[in-house]
Amino acid sequence: MSAALVCVAVAVFCIVGYEAIAGWLTGLFGPPQVELQEAYSNDKAGPKVDHSTLDELLQTYVDEAGWVDYAGLRSREEQLDAYLQVVAKAPFADLARDDKLALLINAYNAFTLKLILENHPLESIQQIPEADRWDAVRWNVGGQVWSLNQIEHEQIRPRFVEPRIHFALVCAAVGCPPLRQEAFTPERLSQQLDSQAEYVHSHATWFAWKPEANTVELTKLYQWYSDDFDQAAGSVIRFASRYSPPLATALETDAPLRKKWLPYDWSLNSREHQRPR
Repeated sequence: MSAALVCVAVAVFCIVGYEAIAGWLTGLFGPPQVELQEAYSNDKAGPKVDHSTLDELLQTYVDEAGWVDYAGLRSREEQLDAYLQVVAKAPFADLARDDKLALLINAYNAFTLKLILENHPLESIQQIPEADRWDAVRWNVGGQVWSLNQIEHEQIRPRFVEPRIHFALVCAAVGCPPLRQEAFTPERLSQQLDSQAEYVHSHATWFAWKPEANTVELTKLYQWYSDDFDQAAGSVIRFASRYSPPLATALETDAPLRKKWLPYDWSLNSREHQRPR
């Protein structure tokens, strides 16, 4: 890079600031930015989807910290496939808002489990070729076939004002939020999402408030999806403060707070990799 280009880059950084540059880079290399809008409602009671098969598998092969026994789950792959058939036949268009969101979260996580089983043994989901990973258009939800990326970025994020989904969708990595030990249900959805968020914000893998340095250490989920959290709460830190009373208290002062992004661990979330969270 020439000296002139370096000067231009420095000048741009100084003018627009780190946050703007970081946001631009996230949009260029990370998940797409979307406008959050509620597309559905709970006004009408609709049909129900039976998530009990997935629920039983999660209770059996996922522990309380979200570590997955993939070898054990592989012995019950037929039951997982049976649940995927339930998802494929779900009357998605007729479901109420919370039923839709519970279905999409469960489907995303179940599809990811299936993807890992198909490629097991693995040390990381990133060992699966990119075209076969998140961009493969092969997953059937209510008769519509989507990729994992389409489920997250086209069906969930822009149609639900719900950033807590980033603590519920699990990409099979240690740095992802922990896989819940039960299926999400429409009746308890908000409570379950809060529980996921509370877990994330109480473990150093994803969050830590360092008052002596006025620094908030945050999972890169907050960096990658900063626009979602900004739209919901005004800023990443304000959203995180909902689950950290000490951070909420610090926000009441005029002291500037710094963000530090925690390293993201792409190791498989298997029991073989189990460690303190």
